[in-house]
Amino acid sequence: MKSKGISLFISNRILQHLAFWVLSIYIIGSYFSISNELKTIDFIYSLFFHIPLLLLVYVNLRYHIPKFLLKQRYIIYLLLSIFNLATAFFLHQVLFDVIIPILPTDFYMVSFTDASVLIAIFIIYLVLTTLLKLSKSWYELQQLEKERLSLELNSLKMQINPHFLFNSLNSMYSLARKKSDKAPDAILRLSNLMRYMIYEVSEEVPISKEIDAIQDYLDLQKLRLEEDANITFTVEGATEHQMIAPLLFFPIIENSFKHGLKGDKGTNFVRIMIKNTNSELTFHVTNNKGTTDHSEEGKYGGIGLANVKKRLQLIYGDSAHMEVNDAKDSFDVSIKIKWND
Repeated sequence: MKSKGISLFISNRILQHLAFWVLSIYIIGSYFSISNELKTIDFIYSLFFHIPLLLLVYVNLRYHIPKFLLKQRYIIYLLLSIFNLATAFFLHQVLFDVIIPILPTDFYMVSFTDASVLIAIFIIYLVLTTLLKLSKSWYELQQLEKERLSLELNSLKMQINPHFLFNSLNSMYSLARKKSDKAPDAILRLSNLMRYMIYEVSEEVPISKEIDAIQDYLDLQKLRLEEDANITFTVEGATEHQMIAPLLFFPIIENSFKHGLKGDKGTNFVRIMIKNTNSELTFHVTNNKGTTDHSEEGKYGGIGLANVKKRLQLIYGDSAHMEVNDAKDSFDVSIKIKWND
């Protein structure tokens, strides 16, 4: 029940604002109280004191921040903030010097706050609420990015290249027709790969599972390739317990098979290496290019590599680095991910 109330408070913007202002009224009333005990007049004074504060804060939150600060129009935002502060100060003076004295009330209230103290309070509220707004915007942005990453991962799960599946099934059919002993193993590897991609991946997976999936993918690719194609996959270091974002390297590996392996007989290769240490993980793929069709010229980077780079930035930030080397006869991609202590 307690956690449900906390969740309601976190998700309800009105409750958050109400709680902030109730606390603020109490603090201001206590700060300006003329005695050690809070009295009704202290709260009434605090309520009037908050009228220009409310104007100051909500003009800033509703208009100045979204229309100027978040759009990086900093000079205009600064000038408007100064004007906003001046307006709040003027309203405070009018309230306590003009309006309150003519109100039919038994209480006598005057503003005994020095101008410098009053401006300082207004600036504190302006800066504090701006920081709260920016932090909330940042949090909401992170949540959106997290949801986008989740959608992207679900998309990757279903993104097994149709040509790859078609070629794999054709190769299996050919093996079955020949009654080859390799057919059951090929079917098992395809089943394992699809199970992993569709059901087993989550936000993070052990590197060892990702390696097993890569190995299944490579073995299936070999079924359709010439025997002289040189495909190697080496793994160094312990990978059982370290976790990684799933399907991170698959677009790069798929890219190497899609655009590579097009040279003369005996020159085709794809070399993949994963090295893991206590401080970082290194992933490297290189493939020959050979003859490129006109329709593929300039596409070695591809959307897949751009997506991988963006995922790296979103998930690992500055801890990850991706380097692409598009040479005349080969294409190399290297990724380094530093593990946080």
